[in-house]
Amino acid sequence: MNKLSSWIKKSGNDIAPVNKKGVSIFKAKPKKQQDQQSQQARGGQRRHENKKHRYPQRQNFDRQKKRVSNYAESKNKLRIIPIGGLDEVGKNCTCIEYGKDIVVIDMGMQFPEEDMYGVDYLIPDITYLENRKKNIRGIIVTHGHMDHIGALRHVLPKLNFPPVYATRMTHGIIEKTLSEFKLGNKVVLKSIDEDSVVKLGCFEANFFQVNHSIPDSVGVILKTPVGNIVHSGDFKFDYNPDIGEPANFSKIAQAGGSGIVAALVESTNALNPQQTISDKTVADSLESLVGNTKGRLIIASFSSVIGRIGQIMKLANKTGRKVFISGRSMVQNIEIAERLGYLHIPKDTLRQMNSINTLPPNKVLILTTGSQGEEMSALSRMSLGTHQQIPIKPGDTIVLSSSPIPGNERSIATISNNLIRLGAKIITNRDMDVHTSGHGNQNDLRLMYSLLKPKYLVPIHGELHMRHAHKDLVEVLGMDERNIPILENGDILEIDHQGRARKSKSKVPANMITVEGTSSGVSGREIQNERQIMANNGALICLFRVYQHNGNLIADPSITSRGFVYMADSKAILNDAVQVAKKTYVDWQEGDKKNDVKESIRRSLCKFMQKKIHKQPLVVPVIVKQ
Repeated sequence: MNKLSSWIKKSGNDIAPVNKKGVSIFKAKPKKQQDQQSQQARGGQRRHENKKHRYPQRQNFDRQKKRVSNYAESKNKLRIIPIGGLDEVGKNCTCIEYGKDIVVIDMGMQFPEEDMYGVDYLIPDITYLENRKKNIRGIIVTHGHMDHIGALRHVLPKLNFPPVYATRMTHGIIEKTLSEFKLGNKVVLKSIDEDSVVKLGCFEANFFQVNHSIPDSVGVILKTPVGNIVHSGDFKFDYNPDIGEPANFSKIAQAGGSGIVAALVESTNALNPQQTISDKTVADSLESLVGNTKGRLIIASFSSVIGRIGQIMKLANKTGRKVFISGRSMVQNIEIAERLGYLHIPKDTLRQMNSINTLPPNKVLILTTGSQGEEMSALSRMSLGTHQQIPIKPGDTIVLSSSPIPGNERSIATISNNLIRLGAKIITNRDMDVHTSGHGNQNDLRLMYSLLKPKYLVPIHGELHMRHAHKDLVEVLGMDERNIPILENGDILEIDHQGRARKSKSKVPANMITVEGTSSGVSGREIQNERQIMANNGALICLFRVYQHNGNLIADPSITSRGFVYMADSKAILNDAVQVAKKTYVDWQEGDKKNDVKESIRRSLCKFMQKKIHKQPLVVPVIVKQ
């Protein structure tokens, strides 16, 4: 009965409602009554046609009324729109919209995957936000990691610099990052803490403290016209954090007690059982290493794990080691954390790098970046022997105090192999507890769900298999699977005033936006596809020299190959390819010229190469008129 075709039956000129079996749901009327009604209907039709001419503005009144009604219905729904972070680890960004008010939570970047040649990082596709930038009331940043703040410098100018709300530590990192790109004076940065209440259009934002691998991390409680929404940010529950206090369990439980329509909770470690290990456990392992290692100790870590950096400073001071810092982001974050009071460095512990060779190896501790195998990082340069101040020597011990971000495993393995080849010893979490994740494992997720008790739980922050693992976990706790929507980037989850949520059939753009070099230049999927083709099959440049006046060939085309397959008869294949290209051009010249000649040449050469060597190189036709 929900579709017109299931309950409308045509019989001659009559239209009667029917049930699913095609049987009329009304009794047939006497023919005389039908005739009278038919005459009335025809008269009504004539009167309606007369009104059309007298009142033309009323012709589409019913249609307009329906359209307005649909718009009002849509306008009165809350829309949750993730445009990043739901098909990857990184690039986190979520839009929450009601009427003409939009709040954005986080605006991060993502490390490139192995097959993204030449890409430095990826950022969210903000096409939807650009078209509604006047409606953006603010961007809330949950913490200072680059996968939550790294895209700000690219998107803020395009969005007319909406205000950015962040805690003091996050504020400091954002301010430093934006100042490097001369945006510091244009951005409105507002500091918050967990006691802040921020009015953003029809929304009211409250915050609660969580533990993470960087200080001043918060979750968000957003009061909306349809009910309360919670965004967990990145979190874990640590009863002995290395910096600050444990998460604010009381405020989280209080939010749950007041009623949560939907909770957006991160899923990064949803596949890991039990509880995330405490920072105290890692501190004990590091103390053993710092105290018992005989040679130089090099610890590679994220520059944002300020608590762990503070632990290492104290341990170095306790054992008589001096600390040397290598890596630009490490230096910057230590300066910011010390200035804001999050890091206290014991006196005479830090030394300048130019004095590193004046101390015996067992008195040296080096803190460095590069734990993720980043190509230009300090640790990468050490592994290649190109670091000007720290050449790796036999007897050096290198600690990778981090977990591999998915996609970085190959790069980390390459650096580790290079370091071992130079005589260093590598220690990772497989050997001892030198790192703990900042993301909650399964027990942490169970506890967050139990405290919030949301009507709907939306797994966020993670690849699809992580979010499905989160869904399975919550189902076991008794939640109906229909109340655990699995979204993708660009999906729209609508929630009405009755607290009912459904995924819209509409989507917003969520394309792959890549950034290369120091500029804000953006390249798309087409460029990446071309680079992959060149990497796998090489390239052919096919040069045509033609007459200016008639387009006829001056001579046979010439083909130059780059990265092409090496084989004894490759010259013969290229000669044959010249004839294929020539024939394609001549056929186009003598034909109707409806098709694009360069595209025709590409297709014919790709087809020829596929047949001959089972590969399709990138074909670049060049036509020069003389």
